[in-house]
Amino acid sequence: MPVPSTSTTSEPLRFTLLGPVRVWRGERELTLGPPQRKAVLATLLLRADQVVTASELVDAVWGDSAPASVHGVVQTHVSMLRSVLEPERPRRGQASVLMSVGNGYSLAVGSATVDLREFEKTLERARQLREEGNARDSVDWYARALAMWQGEPLSAIPGPGAVIERARLNEIVLGVQEERLELMVALGRHTAAVTELSALTGAHPVRERLRALHMKALSRSGRRADALAVYTDTRRVMVDELGIEPGSELRDLHRRLLAVDEPPVQQQPAAPPPVQPSRRPVVPFMDEPLPALIAPAQLPADVADFTGRTALVKKLTAMLTPRTHRTAPPRALVAGIGGVGKTALAVHAAHQVRQDYPDGQLYVDLRGAGPDAADPLNVLSAFLRAFGVSPNSTPADLDERAAMYRSVLATRRVLVVLDDAADAAQIQHLLPGSATCGVLVTSRRRLPEMQWDEQAELEGMSRDEALTLFSRTIGAERAGKEPDAVAEVVDACGRLPLALRITAAKLVDRPQWTVRSMADKLARERGRLSELRVGSLEVEATFHLGYGQLDATSARAFRLMSLADGPGLSLPAAAAVVGEPEREAEPVAERLVDLNMVASPAPDHYAYHDLLRLFARQRAAQTDSKQDRIDAMVRLGDHYLGTAATAGWLIQAPAQPREKFSVKPGGVKLPDLKSAFAWFEDEQPALLASARQFLTDPDLPSEYVVDLITFLELYLANGTHFGEIGQIGELAVRDAERTGDLRVEAWGRRKVGEAHLRRFQLPEAENQLTRSIAAAEKAGDPGALATAMDLLGSAEFRMGRVEQSLAHLERALAIAHDAGDLVREAYVLGTIGRTQSERGEFELAMGACEQSRGLHEQLGNETGLARTLFMMGLVYQRFRRLVESIDPLEESLAVCLGIEQTFGEGHNLVMLSRGYLADGRAEQAAAAASRAKELGEAIGDAHMHAMAVAELGKALHALGKHEAGDEHLHSAQALLTQLNSPQAAAVTALLNRK
Repeated sequence: MPVPSTSTTSEPLRFTLLGPVRVWRGERELTLGPPQRKAVLATLLLRADQVVTASELVDAVWGDSAPASVHGVVQTHVSMLRSVLEPERPRRGQASVLMSVGNGYSLAVGSATVDLREFEKTLERARQLREEGNARDSVDWYARALAMWQGEPLSAIPGPGAVIERARLNEIVLGVQEERLELMVALGRHTAAVTELSALTGAHPVRERLRALHMKALSRSGRRADALAVYTDTRRVMVDELGIEPGSELRDLHRRLLAVDEPPVQQQPAAPPPVQPSRRPVVPFMDEPLPALIAPAQLPADVADFTGRTALVKKLTAMLTPRTHRTAPPRALVAGIGGVGKTALAVHAAHQVRQDYPDGQLYVDLRGAGPDAADPLNVLSAFLRAFGVSPNSTPADLDERAAMYRSVLATRRVLVVLDDAADAAQIQHLLPGSATCGVLVTSRRRLPEMQWDEQAELEGMSRDEALTLFSRTIGAERAGKEPDAVAEVVDACGRLPLALRITAAKLVDRPQWTVRSMADKLARERGRLSELRVGSLEVEATFHLGYGQLDATSARAFRLMSLADGPGLSLPAAAAVVGEPEREAEPVAERLVDLNMVASPAPDHYAYHDLLRLFARQRAAQTDSKQDRIDAMVRLGDHYLGTAATAGWLIQAPAQPREKFSVKPGGVKLPDLKSAFAWFEDEQPALLASARQFLTDPDLPSEYVVDLITFLELYLANGTHFGEIGQIGELAVRDAERTGDLRVEAWGRRKVGEAHLRRFQLPEAENQLTRSIAAAEKAGDPGALATAMDLLGSAEFRMGRVEQSLAHLERALAIAHDAGDLVREAYVLGTIGRTQSERGEFELAMGACEQSRGLHEQLGNETGLARTLFMMGLVYQRFRRLVESIDPLEESLAVCLGIEQTFGEGHNLVMLSRGYLADGRAEQAAAAASRAKELGEAIGDAHMHAMAVAELGKALHALGKHEAGDEHLHSAQALLTQLNSPQAAAVTALLNRK
């Protein structure tokens, strides 16, 4: 939720569009909320001081995908923006910044600063100086203008309006860069110009103006051959990709370069040609071409000193080189033991052919050798995001998500590198189907069940290759003095690249050591990693050697950091594990990276090679006491829980008061909602892995998971993760059965029951929730008891047991009231309202809902408010007042869209379809039901999907499409019957009347 500023409105506002859309009041950044709200603000800013109609806003932000109640959504976003921009304005007072004008809105900028306007003013001055012949000052003003750009304009803003405006702004800034570079070349600043032009021409290879400038700058720098090479490359690209020759300017310049050298550099430039400043107004939705998608380039950096494997690299690159006759994508597998260099080889080969895959290179570490292998569903989601596919458009079903992935890649030339695959099942959905793509897989297994165009079983390097790699790393001169010792070290390392690099790093770090001393140490330290047998024990000795070079602080960090499950640790998490401030933990962690003991896949993130993790854990078991190891994990848990609590409270108040959580001081300090979402996005895999570890390790306190997942669910509250949380609930139940912890049992069974309830598996839900209530009663936990009873009441309601449902709900309400739990009280009141309606008590039902609404508004709980408004819509519909249900349902939908809650959005659309149909708006009803059907499929909500199919069938009949309507109704009947839903009878009755 936006946080009102504590500053006074007299402080000036500052808006940015040339990068992320952001707003400051004075020095304090304001929280704007979800992307669609930012899109509304951006559209108004682009036409500041003008009236933008509501329809224009809808077209800009949603286009053809606007929900049926979109105008209510717009009103909600405008209302929330007003509360941020004018925090001291009375609730119903006259707005002075974001004003309603007729059927639209106007954003009065006044004395506020807008970076786009400042850019245009600065650019106008630069062009004026250029026209006056003052090139030097003009270049400076151009630089000032370009410095205002902070990356992609309107970054992460959704909607067709933003797409078009981004294209226009990107074209503007590219033109401005060209104007500035022309002046720089004219002024003789060739070296600086060449540097910038190299990058720009790489990003825009067929832009002839840039290419011509590049050629001129190179020629005038004395690099005539390089200038001619630019022309050759330009012509190749244009002929291959566009089928045309370069234009006359480039051809003429090329001829002049071939004939004679460019004239000497002018010390004082001739007056540049006048450039007319752009008079085009800043108006969105201009009819301009859309930008090409930026091709993802996810390959890790190539190994600078890659050695050997020449024949294999040649085979892989030849196989991956595109050929016109292919009907399927080429596939290559590199298999072998851990540490043998599979990843380095794959990345090196991929870099050799990346130019043949201009539409992108995808890379993922599948972590197949460890206990936390990557889920193909999540990998597909990341790959689709890399091509701009919104998470909200991504199907929940694995087969459907894989089909979308293959469709996205169908016409593209993309290289896919799947590193460390566990088995064929993990990668089968990650393989593209188009012959224009290429696939390179590494695995410890041979994967014989799959077909490969090239398959290599990678072994240790040849002796010569290993000697070359080791000697190159420690220095040829040093190696040449002790050739016999070098050979012994290479053999002791098993010729494995990972072992060789660790050993060489120790020698580089200890220049006073002889290679002979290293060889002797390796010979003495074998035999300590027996469970990782690979035919010899040399790898173990190498790891001991690398470990031995660590000082006490680094060695302790190496051991303790390895104890955490999951893909890796961020710097704050690593600092928590070792019990040191970040400023002290960072150099220690970076030293481990420098010595190849841990990897750093991203800045301030650390991960272990699986062999080294096992080695480090073994050393921890031998070196650190059991209590020290437990304390390290508890510190990590406190860090995760403390930060999750901070982030969770920024996103939405949970359904328990703050004092109910056992959160210790600490964790990352997050300043705003944006940083809260970013932290959860970054740490979500680690948090889930931590929850599983605390529930499966009998030495760790499992009760920590209860609070952690409560906060994590606030981030995951879009209805797409209840299955995964349910699985963690099952682990909690098993842990509670072992420990007898009733609070953990109550929580775990509640989570399992809730997952069953979401899937409409009602008997299973009833069983788990009943047992959760029993555990909560024994534990004396009123909050857990009230929550479980509320859910059980919902399950019984769905099973048609209205009286039993109401009895549990009224008891839940009394418990919450006695405990002073206003949040839970508000939720239960809404459920009671829905349930009372089934008894024919309209006034009682609506009264309970109104009480619930008032409490949620008082608490600022948008999630709860959306739920209660939905319940009010249900009450109206239960009494056949379908048209009256539209207002609360549209209001609920607007809130759900504002907080990006897909689950609530879908259920509102199902009910709105009924209301629209009763109001004679059959097309709107069909659109709402169709969208709800899509959402039900996407998030795996079978009941939502089935109900949406039923409503779509009714709407199609109303539109005269009776055959399609019957088809949908029969489908809904089958789905609802399969779910044992009471709604099946209503659909059956409807079909019998036809």
